[in-house]
Amino acid sequence: MSPIRWPRADEEAAIRALAERCGVFRPEEIETLIEIFREACRRGFEESGYHFRVWAEERDGEIRGLICYGRRPLTRWSWDLYWLLVDPSAQRRGIGTALLRAMEAHVGREGGRWILVETATTPAYAPARCFYERHGFRLLAVVEDFYEAGEGLALYLKGLGPSSEASAPAAEARTRSLEEGGCPGVHGA
Repeated sequence: MSPIRWPRADEEAAIRALAERCGVFRPEEIETLIEIFREACRRGFEESGYHFRVWAEERDGEIRGLICYGRRPLTRWSWDLYWLLVDPSAQRRGIGTALLRAMEAHVGREGGRWILVETATTPAYAPARCFYERHGFRLLAVVEDFYEAGEGLALYLKGLGPSSEASAPAAEARTRSLEEGGCPGVHGA
C-alpha cells in the first residue's frame, strides 16, 4: 500500500504540527494552509480546487509530508504547487520527491502542461529552491522584497510532456530577447 493518500478532516492538528515543525513558515502562513485545508475538506478536494495528498507512515500513520496544488485560475493547462512540506526528521528519504511525482502524474492525467512554484529567496528556503531545481524546475524570475524587506519571490516553472518540452527553447529565446531589450521603443531600444 502506498503511503501517499488523501488527508482526512480529523488530521488538521497533525497538518498544523507538520507545518510548525518545518520551522520556516510564519504563523499567518500556517493559518492560511489550515484555512485552505478546511475549505477543501468542507467542499471536497476536487470541488474546492485544492488537491491535497499526505505521506503517512505505515507503521504509525503519522503524517511526514504534505503537498497541496491546484489548477491555476483562468488557464487551460497550468497548475500551481502551493505547498510542499516534509517533516525535518524525515527529509532526504524521498518523501518530497514521491509527493511531487504523485502530483505530476495527477496533473498530467488532467492535461496539465505547466507547474508553477512561488517560493521565498531567503536562506531558510534555499533547500526548497535546490529541491525544485533538482527536479527540473527552471527559475523564471526573482522579485526582490516581494513578501517584505529582504524577502523576495522566486518563481519556478516545470513543463510536463512533449508539448511543453518543445516550447521550452522558444520560451528561453523570448526571455533572452526581453533581457536584451528586444522591445522596440522600450528601455531605449
